[in-house]
Amino acid sequence: MRAIRNSLLLGVCAASVVLWGGGVQARDSAAIRASGHINIGVEPGLPPLGEYDDHNELVGYDVDIGRAIAQDLGVEPCFVTLASSGRIPYLMAGKVDIVLGGLTRTPARADVIAFSRPLYSEQFAVIAPEDRDIASFADLESGARRLIEVRGSTAVAYLQQHVPKAPMLLLESYADAIRALAQGRGDAMVDVIEYVGHYLPSQPQVHWRIIRGFAPPVGDDCIGMSQQDVALRADVNRILDGMERDGRLEQIHRRWFDPAGAGHAP
Repeated sequence: MRAIRNSLLLGVCAASVVLWGGGVQARDSAAIRASGHINIGVEPGLPPLGEYDDHNELVGYDVDIGRAIAQDLGVEPCFVTLASSGRIPYLMAGKVDIVLGGLTRTPARADVIAFSRPLYSEQFAVIAPEDRDIASFADLESGARRLIEVRGSTAVAYLQQHVPKAPMLLLESYADAIRALAQGRGDAMVDVIEYVGHYLPSQPQVHWRIIRGFAPPVGDDCIGMSQQDVALRADVNRILDGMERDGRLEQIHRRWFDPAGAGHAP
């Protein structure tokens, strides 16, 4: 029954994306409550934030957060799957009411969307096969090393600023990026290891080197919303504050980010 229900909800989301098209403003709080569901953008290729389990059900940190928000609002969660590069465009086009997917708050993004209070902070690492002989972030500065990155990720802007000479191959997903790195199409990747690390075991023939500590925290990951809907932003922040007070935020974080925690079992 649960799998059928999830499939139906995902079907509603897919239909909504097709019908709305571009140029539509995000719905306000009143419209969300009247409809009985909230459209939540998540990245299914970014574990532990979002992924499909062995039963082809969407699970992850963002899914748990989205369900908690929907429950408090008294509506059903409707998950719209998207890539990192689609997070802000989907929100701007009204295809989702809120969006997660490791959305880091930056000044440029704050010019066009609103953010919730922070959920957690990110930190970059260099991920490279050991045979590339990359020992530090400084090895990327000369431009002799080719980077493989995910289009639309915060890492792209960081690298353009700090290693502008480095050539960069942009792909659409972390799975594609790690596969390309293993195939020798590039030398290294810079991104949040808590996300990328889940893809490394998919290339067991590669001995990976992880280099940390070269950058301060990237920033805070938040929930993105329309700038116009002040009421929805207040509702989401109220819900997150309540989840922090009663321990649910920490519980969800430990479930998905702490390898020694409770694991990924429903």
